[in-house]
Amino acid sequence: MRRYSIQTKIVLPFMLLFALVAILLPLVAVEIFAWKYDEQFTREAEGWLDTITKTGYFKQEEPEKIKSAYGVEIMIFGSDYTLNGTTLDAFSDVGQDWTNLAEKMRLREVQPHLENPDGESVIRDVTLNGKPYKVFYLPLDLGRFYCLLRPMEAIAEAKRTLTWYMLGVAVLVIGLVALISHLIGRNLTNPIKVLVDSTARVATGNLDEQCELKTHDEIGDLAAAFNQMTRDLKQSRDQLIQAERLATAGKMSASFAHEIRNPLSSMRMLAQMLMQKPEMAVEKHQQSLRYILEEIEQIDTIVKGLMDFARPTALTLIQQPLAPVLQAVLALMEANLAHHQIRLELNVLPETPELQFDSDKLKQAFMNVVLNAMEAMPQGGVLKVSTIMDEDRVGIKVVDNGVGISAADLAHLFEPFFTKKTRGTGLGLANVKRILEEHGGNVEIESTLGAGTTVLMWLPL
Repeated sequence: MRRYSIQTKIVLPFMLLFALVAILLPLVAVEIFAWKYDEQFTREAEGWLDTITKTGYFKQEEPEKIKSAYGVEIMIFGSDYTLNGTTLDAFSDVGQDWTNLAEKMRLREVQPHLENPDGESVIRDVTLNGKPYKVFYLPLDLGRFYCLLRPMEAIAEAKRTLTWYMLGVAVLVIGLVALISHLIGRNLTNPIKVLVDSTARVATGNLDEQCELKTHDEIGDLAAAFNQMTRDLKQSRDQLIQAERLATAGKMSASFAHEIRNPLSSMRMLAQMLMQKPEMAVEKHQQSLRYILEEIEQIDTIVKGLMDFARPTALTLIQQPLAPVLQAVLALMEANLAHHQIRLELNVLPETPELQFDSDKLKQAFMNVVLNAMEAMPQGGVLKVSTIMDEDRVGIKVVDNGVGISAADLAHLFEPFFTKKTRGTGLGLANVKRILEEHGGNVEIESTLGAGTTVLMWLPL
């Protein structure tokens, strides 16, 4: 089946309908005009004929007077249809073929009407020498015919001219309508073509594609819905990829933590036993053993993080205020902040409503964020912690003036094992994101390289 564009389907039916109307209406109008004019013409000629009859001008010896007075031609035929007299010039088409002339003048057709008159004038349309005439017939004595011919050539020419003029106007109007229809159709179909092209690109996997909104009608609404659908698809794809990554990372973390924790416990126990031996009482040996134990503790912390990531526990949700949890974490880290020459600015809203959350999990997430902020300010700085309200949620805002994060790294911050630190697992922010999402919230990060970072942790009311 042949495929037509929407523009063709819009323009073509209107064009055909308009062309039909634009051509038929002038033709009908011309025919009505010709018919009405013919009626008037006939009534006028019948008035002349009545005058000619009453005055006796239709006698054979006075045809030139009638022609001069009324601008008509006269033909008189005998009972045998021979031409007895005429005001017309020679007939080039019939010559002396009187039978042919009688046929053209339709004499046999009108003779019965003249012999048995019914009160109406006998009128016929004939063509002689290629020229149209309206003929009025009168009976004469001895069965002769008196024919008064009124030329119709001027009227026929006027009818042809009017027809051509009206058809010309119709063609011009059709062309104008075609142009306007084309412009309207293009205006309607161009946004659809753009939407189709965008759909094709999205079908290839480019979910960053957004259709440009150029109209504010139903097509614009369709484009907006398409853009929203594309954003939702991209978000769903990213969430699926993230879930797959987390699942893979969880399996790897569980396996790694299980394999390393038992040997790690043995190493800690042996190091502690060595510290108790008399021969290891030398300060140099003691210092080395302390370094070993510190590194073991660091490894143990990493393993704990891996285990937490691999085996997320169920939340214990309790309706409680937010401020005490934040203050408890900051109090625990107060000495560490002072040691790194970081000044704390705390601004917790007193009217913050109570929230339903797991305090241990939230402390873990908040501590991760604060530790990241501390590590971003190795030369000291200012750490601002505040709470904010936004409609149906509460935010914990942590701002530092540290080294910041590059735009390239921002997109990967929540990916498991992504880190730029020399001593880190890359699971901290992944855990923060998971904990906030388990509470029905989310985490947002904004950063400028060399200027600092802002972290917003949102919890629903």
